[in-house]
Amino acid sequence: MKNKNALLLAALSLVSVCASAADAVTACPKNFHILAEDDKARVLHFTQKKGESCPMHSHPHIAVYIIKPGQPLTYKLPDGSTKESQKLKAGDAFVRPATEHEHLAAKADVEAIIVEFKH
Repeated sequence: MKNKNALLLAALSLVSVCASAADAVTACPKNFHILAEDDKARVLHFTQKKGESCPMHSHPHIAVYIIKPGQPLTYKLPDGSTKESQKLKAGDAFVRPATEHEHLAAKADVEAIIVEFKH
């Protein structure tokens, strides 16, 4: 019984951690626009103008296609550390696991299509 309770507590803790960050569209409505959505995925158009930032938000597993390259974006992670994205070119694409971050002020305009995969 103790093992079941411990497992349940661990699962609930994980759910609360994952649910703590706001959805990207809710947190940054100026930057993320829903193009299409169903029960399996959501397609977003992402823009961030030079000097704009975006508060802490989360993404599930995603695929990203770069439309307009800019300088690398700088992300602030929940632990307070920062990470800079790689420099990308128009037409580059990549996949990334679920994440939680804040976008710091962009050094140049950026535009991309993001596909969020729902689980």
